[in-house]
Amino acid sequence: MRTIASLSLPLLLLCGGIAHARAADTHADAAQIKRGEYLAIAADCAACHTAPGGKPFAGGLPMQIPMLGTIYTSNITPDEKTGIGNWSYEEFERAVRQGVDDEGNNLYPAMPYASYHQITRADVDALWVWLMKQPAVEVANKPSEMSFPFSIRPAVAMWNALNRPAAKEFDMSVAELVRGKYLVDVLGHCAECHSPRTKATFAMDGSHYLEGNTIEGSYAPALTPDALSERGWTKDDLVKFFRTGLSPQGVMTFRMSSVLEHSTSRMPEADVRAMAAYLTQNREMPGPKVKAAEGQTSVKGENLYLGLCAGCHGAQGQGQPHSSVPMSTNTTAMFPTPINLIRVIREGVHERDLAHGERMQTMPGYADKLSNEEMAELVNYMRQTWGGRPGDVTAAQVAEHVKTIEHSK
Repeated sequence: MRTIASLSLPLLLLCGGIAHARAADTHADAAQIKRGEYLAIAADCAACHTAPGGKPFAGGLPMQIPMLGTIYTSNITPDEKTGIGNWSYEEFERAVRQGVDDEGNNLYPAMPYASYHQITRADVDALWVWLMKQPAVEVANKPSEMSFPFSIRPAVAMWNALNRPAAKEFDMSVAELVRGKYLVDVLGHCAECHSPRTKATFAMDGSHYLEGNTIEGSYAPALTPDALSERGWTKDDLVKFFRTGLSPQGVMTFRMSSVLEHSTSRMPEADVRAMAAYLTQNREMPGPKVKAAEGQTSVKGENLYLGLCAGCHGAQGQGQPHSSVPMSTNTTAMFPTPINLIRVIREGVHERDLAHGERMQTMPGYADKLSNEEMAELVNYMRQTWGGRPGDVTAAQVAEHVKTIEHSK
């Protein structure tokens, strides 16, 4: 199951029921429909509103919220019985921008209306028209499984009073940085995953915008210009990463795989470049770099790396083009937490096509081959050698990270 990291990426987690109708396509023109299709891609609607093996936009994807329970994404096809075919436009617009459904119920904030509150009215119009032209699929919405008192929907009104911004239209212009901000902050709602959350209400912590967050059993890294620069990103590398899923800094894995598949790889390059420009603030960036090892590296860890990893990633971490990523410039070893490195080593990476001709070969998982002690030795070696991190990960910490990873599934 997915966690609320998918705060990260649902456009319309419409958790409510069905109400009265409005015909959406009476005055739609081709340009508006095309715009709506693009918006569904830019906002990655399909990733959250399509269950594994299910019909597109028919919902049913479980989202596990730590300590609170599980909700299921809803059917946003124009089916009149189980989808949103009987919603009015005004009800749809209110759900997207304010988090209130057709019957006046507050939606759970897994629908990130805290980001969507600035979607322009014209874009809501276009998205509505496009959704109403998609195939209607009759799939009943699954009820949420929230623990008390979170199962009481009116309690969400208190969360909204404390954390929901007022709906307002984004001040759009043609400037590249402004366009990038709209794509990153509003449509892409990147901060929903990449910003830490407050302990009191689990709302985005605006004082630590895009400073990274452990969520959905993995670390969504910091995306501030300073953090990107420290990890050796450039604007061109970010564009390549968004477009193909592969760069000298690594490969898209975990939740970002669906972002690549449904969203960034299908966006115009000009828009991806605007996102990269905004994230870097057009600063000159250093490019991929190898960090100096910190302290004496583990001999046991080195032997494990040479035996398990070097055949593909190279003894010096150089990798193989279009096959296995380099470790010498891989940002996973640079993160403040080792959870992503542990998860990749445990689970591996399935051979798959990425996008625009890039491929990745299979990396086997070693969950049943490495003890927590051996995992700690291997992770410490890689973090020290290529991440500039101290070799201080313990077997007990590995065990705790494994619990977090398993709980997210």
